[in-house]
Amino acid sequence: EDATMRNYTYAKFGSAIREQPDGIAFQVWDQQAIPWLRSEEYRDEVVRKVWGSTLEELAQKLATDHNLADPSTFVQTIKSYNNAVYANRKGKGNQKWDPSVKDGLSTQSSAKCLSLAKSNWALSLDQGPFMAVKVCCGVTFTFGGLAVNPDTNAVISTAGHEVEGLYCVGEMLGSLFYGNYPGGSGLTSGAVFGRRAGKAAAHFAQNNQSDKKGAFERADV
Repeated sequence: EDATMRNYTYAKFGSAIREQPDGIAFQVWDQQAIPWLRSEEYRDEVVRKVWGSTLEELAQKLATDHNLADPSTFVQTIKSYNNAVYANRKGKGNQKWDPSVKDGLSTQSSAKCLSLAKSNWALSLDQGPFMAVKVCCGVTFTFGGLAVNPDTNAVISTAGHEVEGLYCVGEMLGSLFYGNYPGGSGLTSGAVFGRRAGKAAAHFAQNNQSDKKGAFERADV
């Protein structure tokens, strides 16, 4: 977790959530982190929030109303995480938490390590009341797509030939990403390959129009 900035990990974590039982996960925060949540993503009209004064109370509510399978493991997992955070922060003073800078504050130290490391921004979850949100992954793009000529974005058929007059851009374009997807790269891809496809399509239309005009003129003769 938190190997790097959000824009480089959000697609990867969506895939990881999809692989969980029932394809769901629970995001959990305490009073240290709740003020940092973006209103456009976490205001009351957007998500359903579950609150608990203690971790045990939160776990019980999630189990009763939101299908959390094992509330005791949920609590123990958070406590193990907290212990790893405490162990790693010893001797480092009160380093300011800044989500815009990779700070190296992790759960990995000689005293305590987690099997799944949190490599940066490791804050303990110990200041209630606690809040949780049940989440699943969303499909916003695919890692597949159509093969194209990279110079013109003309679609390549399964026979290995360009399909005349057919071009592909955007999220339908294949061969760009596999396994992860950095935020904003779809817009970059659309701008770069969209321009190439537009130029090629305009050139094709112009030539095709000239051919039609010539055919009409020969027919008149």
